[in-house]
This record gives sequence, structure tokens and C-alpha cells, in this order.
Amino acid sequence: MKLHEAEVVSRKRFGDHVLLRYRWDAAPPEPGRFVMARASHPSKSPAPFLSRPFFAHDHENDVSSLMFEVRGTGTALLAEKGAPLLVSGPLGRGFDLDGAGEGPVALVGGGGVWVAPLKLLARHLALRGVPHDVYLEVPPTAHAAYAELLSKSYPSAMLVPTDGSPGAPRVVLERLGDLTRYRAVCVSGSVEMLAAAREACSGMVAAQLALRERMACADGSCYGCAVPLAGGGYARACVEGPVFAAEEIAWPPARSAAGATVSR
Repeated sequence: MKLHEAEVVSRKRFGDHVLLRYRWDAAPPEPGRFVMARASHPSKSPAPFLSRPFFAHDHENDVSSLMFEVRGTGTALLAEKGAPLLVSGPLGRGFDLDGAGEGPVALVGGGGVWVAPLKLLARHLALRGVPHDVYLEVPPTAHAAYAELLSKSYPSAMLVPTDGSPGAPRVVLERLGDLTRYRAVCVSGSVEMLAAAREACSGMVAAQLALRERMACADGSCYGCAVPLAGGGYARACVEGPVFAAEEIAWPPARSAAGATVSR
């Protein structure tokens, strides 16, 4: 995996979340694919060696963007003003838009950084003329600036406030109403959100799940991001994913959203 020096266009903070825009004139990312990125900060020694995986958030006019939450040293450095950026080209397998047909398609995002890949997906669906509805969770811990960011990024989305309880994903999914009116449901969220979506969509409508797994090599060598398949064996989220058809995988646990303990 090769990292490229990229010109940072802007960094904006929204509470603990950061929207980082950078110039990218090579092959543009497709919805659901990801990049590996890290800061190359000469004033911070030693800077974190390993890159972090981030869903491609958006791309327009040769400018790509990432949306991430500051959680540790690596993301804190990426959020710093003036920090040089090293980033890979788009990796992995994203959402399958060929099966979207004429729509409509539902886009569902859990609270926080989970919504990251849906902006680019919504853009591509709009360019294809595919009607789509967007449902985004706003958890009780969300910073006011983050909620404002969602409103501006998804002006027609239904923002669903939740109480942060284990049943919160079901509250969001209930807003979709009759699932059979959708041709597909594309979901990016927590383990609980993905599990609830898979269970709700089973036998009703095709669902695609964007998995957020820990990655190290991003080329399939280390198998650190492997997830179990429904038919047996494993798939690497960095190569065969990170987006999977819900019926492909035996993960996440089907009952996790109902309050069962989930281990990762």
C-alpha cells in the first residue's frame, strides 16, 4: 500500500468530529470504499507509524474529504492545523450501486462518525437519478456543531434523536416504515445498528452493511480484519469489504441490538 502526500484544503472541527478536505486528482473514490491515512508531522516525534482506515466521505472537483472522530494520538495529529497528510488511494469494495435499479434506496446512519460513507453514496445516487431517503441518528452525546453539520450535509435527511440506549438502532429503523417500498437499504453504523438492520431487512429487502473493522495492512495480508461468512470461512474487510451484503456474513450477532453483549 502506497501513501501519497496530499495538500490539505481545510480542516474543520465539529466538537470531537473533524471534516478534513484534501486535494485528490487521481482515481476518485467510490461510495463505501476507504483510504488509509496518517499525519506526517515533523514536530511530533515519534509520530504514529501505522495509518488509520477512514471511509471516503465525499469527493467533488478533485477534492476528497474524510470525516473522523478524535479518539487518540493518531486522529489528534490528523486534526492538527498544519499537519501534513499522507493518504492512500481508494481501497476495498464499496456499495453495489448496479443493483439499485430505479430505487428508491434507504440510507441509514448511526450516530457519530458512523455516517461517514453515506455522503458520497447519496451524491452518486443523485447523479444516477436514483431516488433515496436518508435517516441519521443523533445520539444524546452529539455536539450541537455535529448536528448542524448533519443538517447542512444532508438537507433532506430525517434526523432521528435517540437516548443512546441499546434499543436506539430500532428507533431509527422504525422511521423507515414499510421496508418493502425500498429496493435496497444501505447501512453504516455501530455493531448494534448493523445487527438490527440485518434482522429487520431479512426476507424483506436487500441490505448492504458498511463494516468498520480494525485494519493494519489494508491489503489482506494480516487477516486482522477477517469477518465470518454465513456459508463458512472468512472474508477480509479490507479486500472483500468493507461493504457486504447482509446475507453474506455471519456477523454481527443477530440479537446484539436487543441488548445482548457484543464482543469485538
